[in-house]
Amino acid sequence: MEIWKWSATQTRERIAAGEVSCTEVITQHIARCEAINPAINAVVTRNYEQSLEQARQMDQQRRTGETLPALFGVPVTVKINVDQVGFANSDGVPAQAEHLCEQDAPVVANLRKDGAIIIGQTNTPEFSTRWFTGNPLHGATFNPWDATLTPGGSSGGAAAAVASGIGCIAHGNDMGGSLRYPAHCCGVATLRPSMGRIANGSPACDQGRPPISQLFSVQGPIARTVQDVQLAFASMSQPVALDPDWRAGRTRGKADGPLRVVFCIDPFDSGVSPTVERAVATACQALVEAGHRVEQVRPPMALEAAMLWGRLVAAESTALFVEGVQRHGSAQINEVVNGMNAYFGGSDAEQLLRDLRLRNLIRRQWSLWLQEYDALLMPVSSREAFPDNYDLGSPAQLGELLDAQRFLYLVNLLGFPAVAVPTGLEAGVPQGVQLLGAPLDDERCLHLAADIERQCGVLTPQLWSQQQSFASKSL
Repeated sequence: MEIWKWSATQTRERIAAGEVSCTEVITQHIARCEAINPAINAVVTRNYEQSLEQARQMDQQRRTGETLPALFGVPVTVKINVDQVGFANSDGVPAQAEHLCEQDAPVVANLRKDGAIIIGQTNTPEFSTRWFTGNPLHGATFNPWDATLTPGGSSGGAAAAVASGIGCIAHGNDMGGSLRYPAHCCGVATLRPSMGRIANGSPACDQGRPPISQLFSVQGPIARTVQDVQLAFASMSQPVALDPDWRAGRTRGKADGPLRVVFCIDPFDSGVSPTVERAVATACQALVEAGHRVEQVRPPMALEAAMLWGRLVAAESTALFVEGVQRHGSAQINEVVNGMNAYFGGSDAEQLLRDLRLRNLIRRQWSLWLQEYDALLMPVSSREAFPDNYDLGSPAQLGELLDAQRFLYLVNLLGFPAVAVPTGLEAGVPQGVQLLGAPLDDERCLHLAADIERQCGVLTPQLWSQQQSFASKSL
């Protein structure tokens, strides 16, 4: 019985029914990690002893007949850039490797409260600031489909782990695409939730989060199926007092009749690859077959929104981030950060205030526009997964990457929900799309993504058959 192949939903149901114990589930996921992780380096900190002890205690709890929480016994991973009791929030930076956390971040606390068992921490790029995953502290994470391609970043370890069967759910976060791009590259699903839906914040950070990061960065789940993303999102999004910006959703979810979905392949007029066009066409057809109405419409102020994200991030980076990167970061991360800031341009106090006002205008325009539609379907990136470390090749390559990723960071500027879902494989590489919805309409986006998944299928069983050869050698 290959328990590690079960979804989070199946795992929870079978534990509750007494068909399998929590200890059996965790033991198999640990074995899977030991077999696969040497090839992909996704899980960089193990939590085996604590997770097994927790599983044994939960097995005793189940036998008492108590009502079990939503994620009871489900193995999960947590990214190394959030607070977890007894572990370092290192962010892939050697200087932070010994700073052990005394409290859990809200998203970690919510997972624990609902019975999830954390089996390890997943890798991120240095300072979680690239769409590639590697750092001087833990090394590089590899794409499980093709090691020459990026697994995405910054939640590359999370996506590579869950795609490979290490944990049923992976925690990640997203300030410029760091949930959606890794999920896209690794052929799994994710939700970048609306701003405020999942409580944010670091208990260990006395000064609070930087203001632009608080506006753009969110926590979220990555999983192999949309149903599991929904399950994890319900757990992660419970209210926590640490984050005063927490908000409940609309909870409209599934509609009685067909939904009106619009798509736009190239709102930036910069060109997309034929592979990306085909992925959008596949998703559109899937939605039509599911009974929805699909039409092509151009959204407002897309390029302005994308470039505004960059200027705001560069302003915060220059004022509050660059000094720490210079002091504690590698030459590579300094090259990337300086290159990104140069690409988007400088700022001053007056420009910052003008840009924040412009952000409000753009968000209002999009919110009004989305009153006419239930979701916008568009690419995740203008290109298929980039070769690994493409951003380090030259300033021109970094600029090419930043152009391609506008589809990602546009969403962060808006703060609206977006779901990334696979559409299939092309030349053995995962392809997919993202669905963007109105503010707090996360559940509606998930509903539409589930319809795409029903038509296009789940990709990871195909990956596991490829991984079998090196897994057997590791065993």
